[in-house]
Amino acid sequence: MSRLLRWYGANPLHLLALLACFALAGYAAVQFVGSRPLAVAVWFLGAVIGHDLLLMPLYALADRSVMTAIRHRTPALPATGWINYLRVPAALSGLLLLVWSPLIFRLSAAYQASTTLSPNPYVWHWLAVTGALFLLSAGAFALRLRGRPRPAAPPGEPSQERARAAAATGCDANASSQPGQERTAAQDPCLPRPDQDRPGTGQDDGESGRSTR
Repeated sequence: MSRLLRWYGANPLHLLALLACFALAGYAAVQFVGSRPLAVAVWFLGAVIGHDLLLMPLYALADRSVMTAIRHRTPALPATGWINYLRVPAALSGLLLLVWSPLIFRLSAAYQASTTLSPNPYVWHWLAVTGALFLLSAGAFALRLRGRPRPAAPPGEPSQERARAAAATGCDANASSQPGQERTAAQDPCLPRPDQDRPGTGQDDGESGRSTR
């Protein structure tokens, strides 16, 4: 059994779910083919020609174009996975457009005749759902960026806290970090004074000297 699972390469629940999907698809095919075999054959050929020969090259080209356009992204973006926040809403919007295209483009006259309803709201409903999908995806992407840890400042560059403190005191955060320019505490107020850094100097030294006498 373990050898079979290693050969399959996935969890047994995955295999059960796949078999259930095949069983459901087979049942639907038997029901439709038995009643309308010609319509099923036309639908299958249309799906193969329309999707594999027309739609798939188009959305593959669109995906590649977006990847090329945002190739020089900022370091704040995740290294991988950011494109999925564009792919998922675009794919769902395209699927809705494909399914409801006769009503969205007002190609079906039988709908209004049989339901006495106008197909005009369908295009606005599709646009509203598309906008909501992209807004939800943008919110999820913003939450992911917010949860990522901020990258540390590179060596040799002042951190944000040091830059803010230097701006508050009027000091130049980059002045003391430039190579070849040695500055003293009298010339640069940002540099610590010797009597403030070394413990036991100044008044403490005097008190310790008096205590040892």
